[in-house]
Amino acid sequence: MPKAKDPDKAKAIHRAAMMLVIETGFSGLKMADVAKEAGMATGTLYIYYKSKDELINDIYLETKKEIIALLTNPNLVTETFYTAYRNRWFAYFNYCLKNPEKMLFVEQFLYSGYIEESIYNQVEELFKPLNQFLLDGQKNGLVKQLDIEILKAQMEGAIHEIIKMTVKRGKTLDAELKHECFNMAWDSVKQ
Repeated sequence: MPKAKDPDKAKAIHRAAMMLVIETGFSGLKMADVAKEAGMATGTLYIYYKSKDELINDIYLETKKEIIALLTNPNLVTETFYTAYRNRWFAYFNYCLKNPEKMLFVEQFLYSGYIEESIYNQVEELFKPLNQFLLDGQKNGLVKQLDIEILKAQMEGAIHEIIKMTVKRGKTLDAELKHECFNMAWDSVKQ
């Protein structure tokens, strides 16, 4: 029976690859560099991932699974659409603030050309509940009648840019400023 893969090593591989992609881009990513950054032999890395493409697609899929689990958490759902939207917005904002390397990796990967169609389709399937939430908001006249992908891009894009600014400038946002950021985001999508 083959030895089970160590989840801590897998996390170390993901962290190392994300940091290297942020520094070098996808085309500059080398498996030997990932192994070195993760503190393991290159041969060990290949036990976990057969190729760079397999590795980066897995990181993307696992990160998107984390995000959708967060956004579909039943504790975020409330009686009103506005409150549920606000809860989801803050949950995603705080996730990105806590994990800027994951946010940057996903953002770069989505437009890199490396994403496998099967992975893209899996992620689209995972996001159906969030899409339905937005469609319900439209049906009830609460959200602008725009393509769902545009609404999601508006939510993500604003959050991503705010997080990038805070990371780059070493800024911290107090609760009041975060709330103002949410108000701007809500104003951009509400009917």
